[in-house]
Amino acid sequence: MPSSFHSHETDAPFTHCCDCGCDLMGADMYIINQSYVGTECVFEFAMCMTCREEMNAKLSEQSRVAMFDFIHDHAHMDARIERLGTESDTEAYLETCLTCQRDRKEVAGFTSGAMFTGQSLIKGPFPMIICDQCELKLAETVSEQTRDVWEKFVADNFPAPPSDIKLPRRRKPVVL
Repeated sequence: MPSSFHSHETDAPFTHCCDCGCDLMGADMYIINQSYVGTECVFEFAMCMTCREEMNAKLSEQSRVAMFDFIHDHAHMDARIERLGTESDTEAYLETCLTCQRDRKEVAGFTSGAMFTGQSLIKGPFPMIICDQCELKLAETVSEQTRDVWEKFVADNFPAPPSDIKLPRRRKPVVL
């Protein structure tokens, strides 16, 4: 597993699904999402595909179609796969936004996503990043039901900061 997808909290590979707690090495496949502001990882999780599929089923049909259409309309997947193949260095996949091709070094923030089996990164459409501006555009297309699913997922799986800390509220859908 590339170290760029290790947990920033533990500086080690993720070991368990954030939702069901299963051992990721025993799961067929799993995803890792990491959100950055500048170079600082501010949110991260690993999720087995069973939990990801269960979450996806909770999203509204409108949102699933909108997210698919957004990626289809903005990402040039065939050209990307042709350019990178499956043998490129992991960092080559993470240099530019999947949907607008802006350089990662030029954006204020981004979310990276990858798919794994055991410790092996599955290359193809993944790994990838989506910049903060494209995330906001994507977030505008999702339904309130989908926003509520995301908010519940975060509330159920991640401890809240102390009540005296005021963090910006940015509701964003699950990208992967």
